[in-house]
Amino acid sequence: MSQPIHNRGALTYNGEIYNFRDIARKRDLRTDSDSEVLFDLIDSIGIEAALGELDGDYAFAFASEGIIQLARDPAGVKPLYYGKSEGLFAFASEKKALSAIGITEMSSLKPGHVLTYRDSRIIEKNVTGFVRREKITDENLASDALFNAIEQSVKKRTYSPCAIAFSGGLDSSLIAALCPEAELYSVGMADSHDIIQTKKAAVRLGMENKLHLQELTVDDVVTALPDVIRAIESANPQKVSIAMPLFFASKNAHDDGLRVMLSGQGADELFAGYKRYESLGYDELENALLLDLNNIAENNIERDDAVTMANAVELRVPYLDREVVELALRIAPELKIKNSIRKHILRLAARKYIPDELAFKEKKAAQYSSGIYSAIEKLARKNGLKGEHITGRYLKWIKESLYY
Repeated sequence: MSQPIHNRGALTYNGEIYNFRDIARKRDLRTDSDSEVLFDLIDSIGIEAALGELDGDYAFAFASEGIIQLARDPAGVKPLYYGKSEGLFAFASEKKALSAIGITEMSSLKPGHVLTYRDSRIIEKNVTGFVRREKITDENLASDALFNAIEQSVKKRTYSPCAIAFSGGLDSSLIAALCPEAELYSVGMADSHDIIQTKKAAVRLGMENKLHLQELTVDDVVTALPDVIRAIESANPQKVSIAMPLFFASKNAHDDGLRVMLSGQGADELFAGYKRYESLGYDELENALLLDLNNIAENNIERDDAVTMANAVELRVPYLDREVVELALRIAPELKIKNSIRKHILRLAARKYIPDELAFKEKKAAQYSSGIYSAIEKLARKNGLKGEHITGRYLKWIKESLYY
């Protein structure tokens, strides 16, 4: 449906409401548009009550009677930035859209929050978040419930045709097994870990005919660097080297006519996938995971959304489904790291559907497993940089050349 939708108010919206048909049925609405259902819901019961009804990934703005309200989903899957300058209030899904109209000071609306702009005043309120219930300490109960939740999450996010950002590791392999009709997209430098692993994993899943594998050259990296830096609006070496594989994967999917891509983002923060979690006690681990979940939008999701949207591909993240997240918060930390095995409970859930070889595959950091960080470092040296932090200085130089 064309936007903005307007009647007594006006709505502009980005995202997917997965339960919109159920809401429409309850409200006796005949429509195939989730935006139309969202508009009717807000118009009838207001934004705060409406958010309690929604199951989805969204960012939207609603204007009525001189008031503008912005809202963002609990995980922050969809980005939403805003700023104010000389009486002008503006919002957008990209920072550079605000910069283009002269707004230099801008903020990201926090996940689960509603912002109200009225009479030149801005008020933010936390409206919807993840509910924390009683702990699950039984391993079998936790793994069964987790598998069912992830299965349903993938099912509701599957689109035909659908792509998967595939690394051959635990997280993406489970999504691929649950979505066998999808096409798998993977990239990496020649002979990198990701190139080798994705081939093996696709064969083990019986999906080798679905694998679209691009072995990157140094020239590919050089050509893509300005586009990636422009998309994520950062020259941070870690962010750029993590974003680049997803940039190429989504570009290749788009070139093949696909518009939706599933990603395993969020599994590490929910189930303790990073090596830095190993040294923590259980109370410390629980606090660290909660902190990382609260910051995942700013640290990871906004970056990933930016590079996929640069290729007109919608990113969907099954592990950040509300039911999956709330279940993860219930699972006791001692089930997440057990016998020094990170993501223990997720591995148990995954082995119901994928071979143990993949379920218990050790994680490697994306920026290194793809070989891209090393390629950028070599480019920095080739361009005459020496000493410390050469990768960051090289990327900063590219970024500055884009804007000056």
